[in-house]
Amino acid sequence: MKYIDIPKYRIRPKPERFLIDKILVLLVLGFLLYLFIYVNYFLLDKSIPNYWNWLIIVGLILLGVLHLLVCYIKYSNYLYSFYDQRVVILTNKTNEISYSDIKSTSYITNFIDKRLKTGSILLELKNGKKVKLKYLDNPNQAYLLMQKNFK
Repeated sequence: MKYIDIPKYRIRPKPERFLIDKILVLLVLGFLLYLFIYVNYFLLDKSIPNYWNWLIIVGLILLGVLHLLVCYIKYSNYLYSFYDQRVVILTNKTNEISYSDIKSTSYITNFIDKRLKTGSILLELKNGKKVKLKYLDNPNQAYLLMQKNFK
C-alpha cells in the first residue's frame, strides 16, 4: 500500500508585494530614460517637442502596465509546500529541499513587509547556497513550522 505524502502547510507569496519592487524599479528606469533623452536634446541646444514628451510618457506607461501584468501572472503561480521531511518550492521550476540539507534559517522583514504583513524566510544550505522564500503571506506560521521540523 502506497501512502500519499500530504503537505503540512502550503503558502503562496503575495504577488502584490513583488509588484511593489517592480514598480519602484520601473519608475527609476523610466525617469533615467527620460533624463537621458532630455540631456541629449539639451546638449544639442534643442527642446523636446510636446508630441515626443507625450509619446515617451504614454509608451513608458504602457510598457510598465504590460510588464506588471505579466509579472503578476507569473508570481501568482508561485507556491511553497512544507512536508514532514522537505520543502517544495514551485516557481518557474520545481525545487525540493530536504530539511537535512538546511544549515540555518532566518526570518527577514523590512518596512514594506511590515505594512503588508509579509515576510521572507532565508534558508542557508549546507553546500553554501542560499534560498529565499520571498514575500510570504503568513510568514510566522511557515517559519515556526520550519524551525520545528529543522531541529
